[in-house]
Amino acid sequence: MRDDGVLEQLDSALLALRRFVSPELARPRIEHEGTVIELSTMLVVDAIDRSALGEVSVREVAESLQVAPSTASRLVDRAVGAGMVASAPSEDDPRRRVLHLTGAGRRLQRAARRHRTQRLGAATAEWSRDDLEHFAELLDRFARTIHPHALGGT
Repeated sequence: MRDDGVLEQLDSALLALRRFVSPELARPRIEHEGTVIELSTMLVVDAIDRSALGEVSVREVAESLQVAPSTASRLVDRAVGAGMVASAPSEDDPRRRVLHLTGAGRRLQRAARRHRTQRLGAATAEWSRDDLEHFAELLDRFARTIHPHALGGT
């Protein structure tokens, strides 16, 4: 059995990270290019952007976000309504709809990623390159263990 103190320390750190990564949870809407965007739309944009698949459907968004397909469908509809995502027939199967980011969706994703990486850079400014790389490797391994599809895994 592992030391409960270490697991409690990890639990505490993960709760703090949730607040670091998603301060928007306190305010579920953000403004981007003069448009109010719901946090759920940002999550859909991120899921589509990070997908390693050539064609992304609502099902893949559902898997990435770990929600029911019906929930993912509603979230995708909001993202489409916000102009961040477009839906089109699949090239492989015209009966199937696939999702892609619009120009506004790509700009939103770039701005959000830039904001997050700047915050991470500030938080780790005093860390050595080796420590940062080691931390990134361990955190990536942990995330893939918990949710293999979240990082574009299979």
